[in-house]
Amino acid sequence: MRLHEIAYCRAGDKGTVATLTVVPHDDAGYDHLVAALTPDRVRAALDRWVGGEVIRHELPLVCCLQFVCTGVRGGGVTVSAELDTHGKSLSSRLLALEIGVDHSDISRSIG
Repeated sequence: MRLHEIAYCRAGDKGTVATLTVVPHDDAGYDHLVAALTPDRVRAALDRWVGGEVIRHELPLVCCLQFVCTGVRGGGVTVSAELDTHGKSLSSRLLALEIGVDHSDISRSIG
């Protein structure tokens, strides 16, 4: 299963730092996100665009994860020659990630 099947993602940027907030379609999917989206896994998925570390913040009261990615490729909005200087496409790239969660696991969580 790909991440987009159970979650939304929103990207933001500030200089050479990008933030990605991942929110499950249903609150029951939060635990699956915590298990599947480790900082190392997110870093590997975004390796081509993120040159620094990935820090994960768990926000269980609002059922979302926020990833802070440092060293975003290109040096940020004002100096980057990249096509996507704001890094908005990072959310689409992350949503395409195969997360190894079975559909039946999600159904049992929601059911």
